[in-house]
Amino acid sequence: MFWQGILVALVTGAIWCGVGVAYSRAAEKKEGFHLFLLLSALCFLLTSWGAERPGAAPLRELLTVAALMIPAGLLSQFGFLALCGAMRRGSHGVSWGIAQSAMLCPFTAGILLFGEAATPWRLAGMAILLGSLVPLGWPSGTERAAGRAHRIFLLFAFLAFLLLGAQQTLTLVPNRLPGLGPAALSWRIPLLSLGGLIWIVVVIRRREFGFRSVLPLALLYGVLVAAGQWTMFRAIDLLSHAGAAGVAYPVAIGGCIALFFLYAKWIRGEKTGVTGTAGILLAVLGILLLAC
Repeated sequence: MFWQGILVALVTGAIWCGVGVAYSRAAEKKEGFHLFLLLSALCFLLTSWGAERPGAAPLRELLTVAALMIPAGLLSQFGFLALCGAMRRGSHGVSWGIAQSAMLCPFTAGILLFGEAATPWRLAGMAILLGSLVPLGWPSGTERAAGRAHRIFLLFAFLAFLLLGAQQTLTLVPNRLPGLGPAALSWRIPLLSLGGLIWIVVVIRRREFGFRSVLPLALLYGVLVAAGQWTMFRAIDLLSHAGAAGVAYPVAIGGCIALFFLYAKWIRGEKTGVTGTAGILLAVLGILLLAC
């Protein structure tokens, strides 16, 4: 079960890199971004509810899962909105690295709340990952000259960190509650997908109706998000049987950050500098240690 879970988590990391690439492209668009979020959320919703119908669960169990997953879905949406704010003001690779380092939160919750082992390797990984945020946020010469603009970039990046960390922690909780059966747990992804419906109000108020310019990217993004959520929960389930559910996020996000950094550097041509590169490498090293 353990190595199967690790393999599925690595596949999730590759899928999430694809999510990051699609999101990076969308963040570059000057108009229609909320429409992109809504269309991708609808695609995620339809894929989630259509791929595998949730089972008939007792009402009490269903309400428990809903109380966790619906807020998690909202936190995810606002976290990625904050990430867009960071990407529009600075490096996409660094923004993605800071936001995805939010897996510190479910890792810490796994130790403090669910009794997962706090080995020396994992504690070292946590310290290194936390320390990686310093070089990731350290301004280059150009960014120091920008002053306030760089501080706003960091504000958005670390806001994304906090929101996504809270979302990831909530998604870890249902499978650790002893009173929830398989039928109730089958509602996790469908309920999570409801959070994106909030953008209906924003799109109507802003009159963002240019579907043609964002539809292909939104469909790709939505399918990748749905696939990544399915494989992530599968990895969590497999690793839970080995008493290591908290390892799923470190493995997946470590691969995701590394692959997206290569995309930002080689495809987008970003110059992250020595400190930015060091921060990414430290983040990946810390995340890998968390899996030990």
